[in-house]
Amino acid sequence: MTEFEHLIAPLTSHDIAASVAAGVPLFRPGDASSFQTVFSRDLFDSIARRMDDVRATYPSADRRSMTPGQRIDPCDISAHYEAGATICLTAVNRACPRLQRLADSCKHSLGWSGIVDCRAYLSGDGSGYTPHFDTKDVITLQIEGSKQWQVANAPAVRNPISNAGQFPDGIYRYFRDDAELRPWEQFDQPDFPNGSTTYTLDTGDALVVPAGVWHNVRADGPSLSIAIALNHLAPGNTLAIILSTLARELMADSEWRGTPPMAPTTGSDESFGALYGIDEFFVERLRSLRACIDRTLEDRGALIAAWARHLRLDP
Repeated sequence: MTEFEHLIAPLTSHDIAASVAAGVPLFRPGDASSFQTVFSRDLFDSIARRMDDVRATYPSADRRSMTPGQRIDPCDISAHYEAGATICLTAVNRACPRLQRLADSCKHSLGWSGIVDCRAYLSGDGSGYTPHFDTKDVITLQIEGSKQWQVANAPAVRNPISNAGQFPDGIYRYFRDDAELRPWEQFDQPDFPNGSTTYTLDTGDALVVPAGVWHNVRADGPSLSIAIALNHLAPGNTLAIILSTLARELMADSEWRGTPPMAPTTGSDESFGALYGIDEFFVERLRSLRACIDRTLEDRGALIAAWARHLRLDP
């Protein structure tokens, strides 16, 4: 049994894989001793002083929205914490060998081809995160204190590529320009938290929240938690693995290594002819791509090897 499997028992890696695949939250009650060797407030304070990426997030007074996580100087953590912010140490595993081992163990246990990292969250009473969803699957370990989670029972968007949340006007939207949205990113305005499930995470409890699932979090007194993040964005996602496999073969063809042919023009007739030539060039490339896909479909060894390379532990 790996370190990760020991921590989540009696849940298994298969239970977590099923939760993520179905987009369904998964709660595991524990006891106060479950995670006592994982992290602590003293370790948080020690590591925070040498972290590059420390962020503070404030919920609004009505808890309808929150400020974007703003980078702060580690020297100012106490001031922001006392003012009601949740403090996040992003990729804290890079500064903590103990958490790096846990992230590695999680990646190995789950057979996760994407990047696995850890974030540490320190919250005071009443602070936390207002309704939002994330691009990553998150396994939260409640290290100290207690937090109340309200979690939707299904994703608004499967495997989103941007985070979204509730804004001060009460509207749910992405934390980026809506003009960039693709049709598959659209979601209905949720009646959140109606229809959600409330989980109270006490010290030693764990909760899996899949990507794209609306949730909010509020601390009941001082709280410290570790989030193990299973990242879907490249490298290691399906698109990256398949495209990189095809690219390795296509690069053997000089036409794929170069740019499209030049199309110098001086008049309208020549412009039409140049366009026709470019069109033919792309038709030929698409035919060669189709042939490459057919060969890869017939012999999937290179594709499986590419996937297996991403299962190796991150350097």
